[in-house]
Amino acid sequence: MTTSSTVRLFQRATRLDFLHGLGIAIQQRSVALVHLNKRLAAVSLLHHRVVPLPPPDQVEPRRAALAAAVAAFVSEHSLDADRTFVTLPRSSALLSRLSLPEAAKSDLQQVLEFEIDRLIPLSRDEIYYDTIVREVGGKLDVLVISVPRRVVAEVLAALELAEVRARSVAISPAAILDYVQFCATDDGEQVVSLIEEGGTVEFDYVARGKLIASHLVRADEVASPAAISRLVTQESSVAGATPSEVKVYAWRAHGDADGSVAPVLTPDLLASGADLLRRAQDRLAVVPADFADTASPALITAIGAGLAAVREGTADVNLLPAEERRSLEEGAPLLTFLCAAVLVLVTAVWIVSAVVKDHRIASQLHEHLAELEPTMRTVHRNEEDAKALNEKLRVLTDGDRRRISLLLKELTDVVPRDAYLTTFRFRSGKIELEGFAKSASDLVPMLERSPFFKNAQFTSPVTKVQDNQERFSLATEIEE
Repeated sequence: MTTSSTVRLFQRATRLDFLHGLGIAIQQRSVALVHLNKRLAAVSLLHHRVVPLPPPDQVEPRRAALAAAVAAFVSEHSLDADRTFVTLPRSSALLSRLSLPEAAKSDLQQVLEFEIDRLIPLSRDEIYYDTIVREVGGKLDVLVISVPRRVVAEVLAALELAEVRARSVAISPAAILDYVQFCATDDGEQVVSLIEEGGTVEFDYVARGKLIASHLVRADEVASPAAISRLVTQESSVAGATPSEVKVYAWRAHGDADGSVAPVLTPDLLASGADLLRRAQDRLAVVPADFADTASPALITAIGAGLAAVREGTADVNLLPAEERRSLEEGAPLLTFLCAAVLVLVTAVWIVSAVVKDHRIASQLHEHLAELEPTMRTVHRNEEDAKALNEKLRVLTDGDRRRISLLLKELTDVVPRDAYLTTFRFRSGKIELEGFAKSASDLVPMLERSPFFKNAQFTSPVTKVQDNQERFSLATEIEE
């Protein structure tokens, strides 16, 4: 398996879901709506419709017609419109290209904030914008997509009338990219779409999973095979391809006059919108057999928007401001459930292994206890003997405690009031005393006169301290 195949398989695995998506593609004179249903990796096209709209200069009638079309579609099919993605016509957007060094990737947002006023003829608070970034030859090719806020506001107002809230607003080239990439059989596939509407032609070039170019050109600029070939050649050179590798599809937007955009360029290069629509039949489940022959090519952009709604898009363009966006990842994808299942399984295995391990340790402990039982019985016997000896010692030493009490009382009577002790130590039949007195030498005869003490003597020289006090240290034997 090649690296690209592995990456593609991993991407597919991360997109396993159970989702419904509503794709709405608004054009100059029509709106296309599709309902996609995703179960695991299988995406189904369940419902679709194309409805005519008044021209953009008829603001109120157009808004009412758009709201009615969306509300009827949602109501008729009882749709879950929680994931609604909308695309606007290419004519409503301004695309600007910015070439930056690759080092600017980490600070791209700051660079855009600095450059946006130069790129866009409108003030920043009059537009919404987003970017598509490509890495080309060590540089960043940044396609800046901007749309006037009033255009977005009109669409959102119409959807609000239909009680539908959009999670994403993009433009038709982004939907074309998502559609082509979803239907692609080869990662290096290159497609050009030519969509004629209102006397102009939308030229979208998709190559290797990226939107290489998107232009609005006059119809006479693509009126001949040679003219189309020049455009394709110019843009394909940027993508590092040859015109013979590019597949060109052309169609008229829904609601325009009958006819084709241009004559056939060559049998290998030019096909119709129906041919591009037919490619969806190979990837989308539950599509009627005659879908491509009977449906309008206007559904291509709607399907692209719907694919983004069910997490099958790659363009990642959203013109809504951050504060008005709803999370695109609400709800746990199947991969999350799989990870949770694996976690539960691992936890169960860990618990069982811990129980088995505890049982084994307990068995080993019982064996060791059995081996140590004779030793423990000996220890218990020694402990009983020790308790008996301690009891005898207690009986024998109770008299010592009483005797020490008598000695302390005697010292209290013998030592004068102007002297005090800091240490009293009783050991080996002797008492050691330390303290302070006005006349330390008087203490020795006082102790000698006591019937309890004898042989009193200083153990260290007497030293003078403050307040005419003498520090002393002496020892005396106890009369038996």
